[in-house]
Formats: sequence, structure tokens, C-alpha cells
Amino acid sequence: MDVESTRARLVRALEDFAPGDESVEPCLRAAIGVATQTPGGLLRPILACEGALARGLGVRCAEEIACALEYFHVASLMLDDLPCMDDAEIRRGQPCVHRQFGDATAILASLSLISRAYALLGRALAGLPAAEQRECHALVDEALGARGLAGGQAADLRFSEGPRDARSASRIALRKTGGLFRAALLLPAIAAGAGPDQRRALTAVAVYWSLAYQALDDTRDLLSNQAITGKTTGRDRLLDRPNVALALGLPGSRRRTARLIRLAGLRLARLAASEPRCAFLLAFHREHFPSAADAVRAA
Repeated sequence: MDVESTRARLVRALEDFAPGDESVEPCLRAAIGVATQTPGGLLRPILACEGALARGLGVRCAEEIACALEYFHVASLMLDDLPCMDDAEIRRGQPCVHRQFGDATAILASLSLISRAYALLGRALAGLPAAEQRECHALVDEALGARGLAGGQAADLRFSEGPRDARSASRIALRKTGGLFRAALLLPAIAAGAGPDQRRALTAVAVYWSLAYQALDDTRDLLSNQAITGKTTGRDRLLDRPNVALALGLPGSRRRTARLIRLAGLRLARLAASEPRCAFLLAFHREHFPSAADAVRAA
């Protein structure tokens, strides 16, 4: 699995597929450009792209699925950063889109990217049997809509009104962070006709990865600064938002994260042994999550 090559290809595709031609209003076009031309780690798009390629879905289809997921993600970040939500200042090392272009333009840029994401998915899935198309669209709705990412953000905003414990924080993480991991892992699998055993395994891995990833992000929000993370930090404590590291304490969060990483590795090893096309996921896990575990141990 050549992650750097995949990342470079996706960086180009994100710019090529973006809804920012000369017919778009200049300020909106600039906002979309800022949002799409400063990519983050691209973990979920890389997973989706490699998963589609491993299952023989073709380069164009793989890029369209991957870029659609990243557009959904970027759109959610722009909305999350707004003053009515987290009121953030920095994202990916530069002023947030709404700080540069205003709240209204940031919202319109988000809507533009969501619209383009659905268009890309429709194009990528058009050649599939009708049953697989329906399942893929249902997954996107469940993972990213009112019962998934969007609903998780709504619960995030109301977190202070209920029990502020690790269980509640984890439930929100499974909807916000978990939705994107589920979509990245399962969309290519469903599109390629994967069976129920493989889908269950991928769903379990999405749970382990999303909870571990969120716990790491929560720790960074408490201990790091925006010069290192590239985004505004300290907001969870200030705004009384869900944070597993706050709920469990750093030692408890550290132990829990290590356990989640171990469980994901075990599940992926079994999956790779039974389905060689999923072996790239185990390589991805070993490349990204050991360093993440080290970061938590050092916290």
C-alpha cells in the first residue's frame, strides 16, 4: 500500500472535482478553494480509495468515492467551526473559512461541497446493480445524516445538558467520527458485493478506529496547541463539549485507547487471513496506529 502515492493522487483529484470553475461567484469559489486545497491527513479518503482499488472498482470510481467522503468531511468541519458551534479560529494551519470569507459564504461553500459529494457518489455507483446502489446510499444517509455525523454534532452541542461521562462522549464520537470511518470502510465493500461476515468485521474495525482516533484528538485538544495541531484547541473544556480524556482522565483514556488499537489489530489480522483483498487495512493500521498509541502513552 503506497499511501503517499494515493495521497498525492487524491490531492489532485480533490482540486479537479471541486465545484469551483469560472462560473462560480468569486468569493464562493475562493472559499471552496481554501477548503479543498489544504487537505489534512486524508485517512478516510485513502482508506476508501485503496479499498475500492483492491476490490477492482477502477481508478475513477475509487477517486470519486474518496473525494466525495472528503467533501462531506470538509463541509462538516466548516460548519463545526462556525461561531454558532465551536467558534474556532484556525483549521489546518490557517484561518477558518468563515474567518476569511464570512459565515454566510462558509455555509454556502459547505452546501456546495455536500452537493458535489452526492453527485460524485451517484456517478461512482451508477454502474452497480440496483441493490448495491441502494445499500450504498442508505449507508451514506445513516453514517453522515441525522442518525450519524449530523446527529452526532447536534448531540455534541447539547452535551452539557445530560450526563457528562465517557459513555455519552463515546456515543457522540461513534456518530461524528465513526460515521466517516464506517463510510470509508464499507462503501467500497458494499459496492463490490462483500458478504455479511466481511461487513461485520469492517463495522467492528470502524468502531475501534473511530473511538481510538477521537480519544487521541480529545487528548490533543487538552494538551497541545494550535501551532502543533493546526487547529484551535482547548474548546472542549471551555465549551463543555464531549471529551473522553476529560471524562476518564488521561491515564484511563490512555489505557482505553491502547485496548481499542489492540482489538482493531486482532480483528484486521483475522480479516486479512480470510480475505486477502483486505490485507492493506492491516498495513494501514500498523502504519498509523502504533504511532498514535505512542502519542497517547506520552500524554
